[in-house]
Amino acid sequence: MRYEISQKGDSTVLRINEERFDAKLAPEFRAQIEAVVGELSPHLVLDIEAVKFMDSSGLGAVMGVYKLLRDKRISVASPQKAVLDLFKLTRMDRLIKTYDSVESALTTAA
Repeated sequence: MRYEISQKGDSTVLRINEERFDAKLAPEFRAQIEAVVGELSPHLVLDIEAVKFMDSSGLGAVMGVYKLLRDKRISVASPQKAVLDLFKLTRMDRLIKTYDSVESALTTAA
């Protein structure tokens, strides 16, 4: 999985640099989060701007990380329309807030 991780104040930004977040990527995503869980800030921002397609496996991986990080806040930033529609259709947007940009997710967290 291609990604970048950075610290922005009290938040960790994880930018996923993949066009497809599907069954192939989902297990690796979860493994990467588990590997860095001790280094994460109280707020994790998943920047998924590059993701053009997400299936139920990708959504399940995000939900698994949400459950894994119960003591932290998770936000999704910059989702493409198709991915945002999936979050709304499954009502995941009620559990994990979505934002138009990383900056708005960070501002809201402050």
